[in-house]
Amino acid sequence: MTNIIRAEFLKSKRTMSSKLIFAFPIISLVMALVFTSGMTNAYAESAWNWWYTLLLPGMIAIVSYLSLMREKKNGYYNIKTLPIEKRYLMLGKIAHLGILVLVSNVVLFAGAVLGGIFLTTSVPVIGAAITVIALTIVQLWQIPLFLFLSEKFGMVVELIVCLFITVLGINVAPSGKWFLFVSAVPMRVVTPLLHVLPNGMRAQAGDPLLSASVILPGILISLAWFVILTYLYLNWFEKREVK
Repeated sequence: MTNIIRAEFLKSKRTMSSKLIFAFPIISLVMALVFTSGMTNAYAESAWNWWYTLLLPGMIAIVSYLSLMREKKNGYYNIKTLPIEKRYLMLGKIAHLGILVLVSNVVLFAGAVLGGIFLTTSVPVIGAAITVIALTIVQLWQIPLFLFLSEKFGMVVELIVCLFITVLGINVAPSGKWFLFVSAVPMRVVTPLLHVLPNGMRAQAGDPLLSASVILPGILISLAWFVILTYLYLNWFEKREVK
């Protein structure tokens, strides 16, 4: 599996995907700088909010599409010719995309912390560091979903679905039904870590959304969705290739 992941990095070297994982977090940081100009304790809050509610899901959708299109352009030649089960090759691609998500989260974290030093912020650094890991885990389920949508319907439908489930998650996250919608989990999990509500406002002391009791259940729910969606996608892809 390590060699498969390494091969994915080689294939994506100097491609648009390798640039987007840095470009998207930078866009979030720039947007925060523009929209919080002259405000105190708002820069990192805004950067993180733009990131996990909009730009990160969009980046995952686009990078997933581009990764799959590289294979589709050459007729899945690499996958068909290698003496390895197709499901393991695609599982390596999913793992590679997961690492790219982690890298993007680290870039956002570094920029938000650095900007917060000069522009002031109330986001706890330790909480933000934990968010890097937690946010990566709770977004993994989107990778097999977007790979399937990219292959089956194309980029336009994929982005529409991405926008729909993201908006749904934002609206449901503050409610008691958040655990029923996996797209609401990221917003709910990061709130007690960043002290930032899904609407971008700072959470006030005593706000029930600051309860850290949702973090572990949220991570477990997301991992369950990731395992199920990955299993379904790999089975679908393998049967599709046989046809």
